[in-house]
Amino acid sequence: MKRQSGITVVEILVGLALSLIILAGVMHIFINNKQTYRVQEAFARLQESGRFATQFITKDLRMAGYVGCGGTIANPVNMADYYPPPNGDNVADNVGNFNASGIEGFQTGDLPLALTDALTLSASDVVPGTDIVRIKRAASTGVRLKGNMTTVNANVQLDAATAAGVFQNNDYLFISDCEAADVFVANNVSTSGTTTTIAHPDSKNMGNFLSKPYQEDAEVYKFVSTTYYIGYNVAGEPALFRQTLGNAASMNVEEIVEGVEDMQLLYGEDSDDDGTPNRYVDSASVADWNNIVSVRIELQVRSMEDNVAAKLTAYGDRKLRRTFTTSIAIRNRVT
Repeated sequence: MKRQSGITVVEILVGLALSLIILAGVMHIFINNKQTYRVQEAFARLQESGRFATQFITKDLRMAGYVGCGGTIANPVNMADYYPPPNGDNVADNVGNFNASGIEGFQTGDLPLALTDALTLSASDVVPGTDIVRIKRAASTGVRLKGNMTTVNANVQLDAATAAGVFQNNDYLFISDCEAADVFVANNVSTSGTTTTIAHPDSKNMGNFLSKPYQEDAEVYKFVSTTYYIGYNVAGEPALFRQTLGNAASMNVEEIVEGVEDMQLLYGEDSDDDGTPNRYVDSASVADWNNIVSVRIELQVRSMEDNVAAKLTAYGDRKLRRTFTTSIAIRNRVT
């Protein structure tokens, strides 16, 4: 009778032990690789969010105070009196007020902030301790006057082909020839043949007149008022928001970049009129907003994923954070 041979229990146990050791090593490598991937992905998104947030604000800040050409017009005339509709209250609408720099800065202690005569930005909209900045400017439409205004109360006439679909009733508009400028509310935008006519009656404005009879070198722009701030989105996460003036004194609210949890701003004030800032101060310390020539932005952005930082942060989580800082020259003030 042949003797049977095979694997003993001890050998099986040794094999199982070795297999478990190898499996544990593989799992350890897998988990480490997965965590490394999560960290790298979170950092990449963090970088992207910071870049986008900075880009959005920079684009608007560079154009602050734009009036259609290089340089400034000290006091564009605010004729707008849309609110309360339909016939206003014989007081110029706050939204149309325009300083030379086109910039106003605020802190949460300044809230509530009037965005228009009807709408406000309240403390509940903004993350405590963060800054707010409002930018006003003209946005080019490429539409110039078709003919001269013979009198200051004449309607604005434009080429119908270039003005098609650009303007509508109750738009806040900006007309400028680089020597003078007016903010007014459009009424009865109509087209007949090759001519588009924009009326600016006293039912929507302080009067039916502008500051001068503009000539063919004048252009009609959209009037832009944009406010940037840090708020909370519907998921309860901090984000960069902006509110932009729309038709009929409405404000369009947009969430721009999620994960931006702080914004601090310093304003470069030029006290000797040489186009270079003499000091950088916060909004509460600005002596004259007309003298602001640059803005220094500091944004703090955090990752959306938790448990990616190496250790617990001062905020009580393990999210990645990075601060993005940049200085922006206001082109309209340094040309």
